Amino acid sequence: MKFIHIADLHLGKTVNEINLLKDQKYVLQQILEIAKQEQADGILIAGDIYDRSIPSAEAVGIFDWFLTDVSKNGMFVCCIGGNHDSGERLDFGKQIFENQNIFIEGKFSEKIRVIERRDAYGSIFIHLLPFFKPVQVRGLYPEEKIESFHDAMQIVLRNHPIDTKARNILITHQFVTGLEPPECSDSEQEISVGGSEQISYQLFDAFDYTALGHLHGPQKAGKDEIRYSGSPLKYSFSEEFQKKSVVLIEMKEKGRVEIYTKTLKALHDMRTIQGPMRELLCPEIIQEADTEDYLRIYLTNQEELLDPAAKLRNIYPNLMELRITKYHEAGGGEEALLKIKEKSPTEMAENFLQLTTGEKEEKRMECLKELFYEGRQES
Repeated sequence: MKFIHIADLHLGKTVNEINLLKDQKYVLQQILEIAKQEQADGILIAGDIYDRSIPSAEAVGIFDWFLTDVSKNGMFVCCIGGNHDSGERLDFGKQIFENQNIFIEGKFSEKIRVIERRDAYGSIFIHLLPFFKPVQVRGLYPEEKIESFHDAMQIVLRNHPIDTKARNILITHQFVTGLEPPECSDSEQEISVGGSEQISYQLFDAFDYTALGHLHGPQKAGKDEIRYSGSPLKYSFSEEFQKKSVVLIEMKEKGRVEIYTKTLKALHDMRTIQGPMRELLCPEIIQEADTEDYLRIYLTNQEELLDPAAKLRNIYPNLMELRITKYHEAGGGEEALLKIKEKSPTEMAENFLQLTTGEKEEKRMECLKELFYEGRQES
């Protein structure tokens, strides 16, 4: 049986006031095409369907379109809620969805829901475990000592029967770590690396594959069979160099799992460029890449510029961030501070004017010198 593992769709997300719904539909269409080409039996969605607990009507519409297309093509869906989702809202209509082989578990409960599928090798049990916090587990098991997410997951799995002779898949949305530090991005604001939110990958030894959501970079956690699919799109510039993909899992007989990935192409890439205004508006530079990409631009002009964002947007319409970086003659750190302290007020004013205008301001300096003189006289 073949599965496609995806997560962290964040439908309805806006980055720097740019709505990404068109980008999200574009990449979901790719995922559908991959599923058809690979003749996948099912799609596993490991949480964060939406970017907020109350999603927009447009975001809900895109997910509805996606599920409908998956169902029309004879595939089943197993989907859980993530920390960005409202479990109650995701659970709406889930019993009706089951008739179309769409299995949704939005809200955490004491009993982990298990979906059984069969192929030539027998049963595959898919365990749906939505995002939860330790406080929820403490409420179910007050006699247990639960101080961290690891403790909570350990108690949850300990009280969940698993037939280890059969093939088992777990879908969950948590911060699971392996032996190496995980790759995290700015868009995962809830994660505290090195804190009590970490869960060891060793808790999932009973499962043949663990489909994780939460981290946006595709990566394994401890071993190949425990992995994050990553988000299908870049949602911050800290993800600029990530290669987005989907995970394909082919399960054969017990103990034999083949895992590979398929790269996704974004409608608009997210990247950073830098240089002076004249260079960035040069036709030769413009032709180097897609001007409609989502850009963070570092301007290195030393002179003051009039409305640089408007000029850049004439060429780069999807400018997300603009930062002005001026190269200071004094350098940085304590050495720069000492040099500044050594300068007189008139020298500092002269340097400031030259830095912001790009030329010597003799008339303004004469006025400033008179003001400094009058100030000293009054004191």
